[in-house]
Amino acid sequence: MVSHFTGNPNSGAVAQALAEQGALAAFHTTLVLPAWLRRLTGAGGRRTFPEVVEPHMKSHAWREVLRLACRSVPALRKLPLAAKLGALDQVVRWFDGEVSRAVSRSHGVQAVYAYMDAAEQTFLAARARGLRTIYELPTPYWRFTRDVVKEEADLRPDWAATLPVLEDGSEAMLRRDRELQLADVVVVPSELVRDSLKLAPPFKAKVHVVPYGCPPSNDRPVSAAGPRARLRVLYVGSLNQGKGLAYLAEAMSGLEGVAELTVIGSRTADKPCAALDAFLGAHRHRAGLSHAEVLAEMQQHDVLVLPTLYEGLALVLLEAMACGLTVVTTPHSGLEGLIQDGQEGFVVPVRSAEAIRERLKLLAADEGMLLRMRSAALSWNQEHSWQRFREDIRQVVQGGSWSC
Repeated sequence: MVSHFTGNPNSGAVAQALAEQGALAAFHTTLVLPAWLRRLTGAGGRRTFPEVVEPHMKSHAWREVLRLACRSVPALRKLPLAAKLGALDQVVRWFDGEVSRAVSRSHGVQAVYAYMDAAEQTFLAARARGLRTIYELPTPYWRFTRDVVKEEADLRPDWAATLPVLEDGSEAMLRRDRELQLADVVVVPSELVRDSLKLAPPFKAKVHVVPYGCPPSNDRPVSAAGPRARLRVLYVGSLNQGKGLAYLAEAMSGLEGVAELTVIGSRTADKPCAALDAFLGAHRHRAGLSHAEVLAEMQQHDVLVLPTLYEGLALVLLEAMACGLTVVTTPHSGLEGLIQDGQEGFVVPVRSAEAIRERLKLLAADEGMLLRMRSAALSWNQEHSWQRFREDIRQVVQGGSWSC
């Protein structure tokens, strides 16, 4: 039995891996778009699932529908219960309870596969039934992130308003610790996440590193930007300092006439931030794009820069490489050890605007290098598919010790 609150592509791939083997009992999530609605709206990606998984889908939708309505409709946000009905943590905990009851009623299930923040009650029910518990942690362990955020707020107070708040001793964070301790197996997408678990209280689970798969590459061959064209640089992601935006802003300073930057993303904090406003005002900014529109933008650029401070394994990097972009990122993106620095992309030190600037200058000045690296990114993408991810997940679920 697999459960994930939103049914994101990663969890869909896990469910697909098990369904292809005849080993999927059920896949629990919140919203499932029916086929007729997908055809009517042209929806794809989010809230949609592989065909082989659909017969096993179990939807727990009503609280998620209320949450999304409270978030989207101003009149509902004014209701006294809106704060509770619209609180993500409350709905996630409700979903965890729903899945735990399904576990208690299940027959023939041998293991449950659940995700961070929605696993505690599910695992308690599984333990009561003597079932194996498999826990996926997609992001660095919360104490690692907390330490990075605290340090960053001191280093860049002008960007601090955009950083998340992770409170020591909060119920949400302590629940993540309890989830770890209830797991028999932990799956993480990168060595960074595995190493961050050194900060966790003792837990018994074996940790497996299973990198996410890449989307299929497009068939468009990489080509030169044209005579005298500037290097086309792209950023895609949330607009907060957790992604290292201050360092990208510094890196672009002095590259006028050499490189041009497009920023795609939306704000994640309600507090005003003059530094973020100035950054967006200085470059081309687009928000509210569909996934297809983001991919179309990628195909019009040369390089994707993600100077992130903490990330499990940034899927945007994999998508960019599938579009034939070379990437410039940090060891904290989860990509270190998966690509070769200087071949498919560059891995630069965290918080180094200078290193980003130098790599962009190098790519702008050497078109042959840029084209070779973009071609290498496409080749790398083809060797790291979701099919490979599904094969690796099956080995983990079967109890293999191949990637500990």
